[in-house]
Amino acid sequence: MFKYAKYTPITDEYTTHIFLDAGEDTKINRFDVPYVSIECNTQADFDSLMSIQSTVINATEITQAEFAEAVKESAQVKRMYDVANEQYVKECESIKSKYTQEEIDTWPVQMAEAEAVKAGTATLTPYLDALAADDGITLTAAADKILSLRDENAAKTTAALGRKWQKLKELKAEVGL
Repeated sequence: MFKYAKYTPITDEYTTHIFLDAGEDTKINRFDVPYVSIECNTQADFDSLMSIQSTVINATEITQAEFAEAVKESAQVKRMYDVANEQYVKECESIKSKYTQEEIDTWPVQMAEAEAVKAGTATLTPYLDALAADDGITLTAAADKILSLRDENAAKTTAALGRKWQKLKELKAEVGL
């Protein structure tokens, strides 16, 4: 189970008093703000940990919601988002790696042309004309190809986004968020 505490670090002439760790029965997850999440097996383990804290730091139990609010801007939580984002970016780079930068830069125009061809409203379609000529296919087939690739990439990107949020959820769960 997770429990949460806030405390006031106090620096005196010889030391800085912080939230102490009790040992094997609990695990303290520290943040760059004076809040901790505590993994413990029982309420007695938590009570024992709280009893060894110096009275000068004024350690008090708080709710998970109070803890989450207090640490949301901490370096540790920001790092969790960074790790999840790095995973997402890496997956998206892998998706894009089979395309040239020129192709990526012209995706919005290619999709607009393809949608216009499918809707029967296309007037000028230079990108699709070039694709159709290069591949030896009709303009409609070129539009279908572009829209199919768009849908395929959207599905892959959506899956990568889902994995990003799952990773973030797992990282937060490790500290009781």
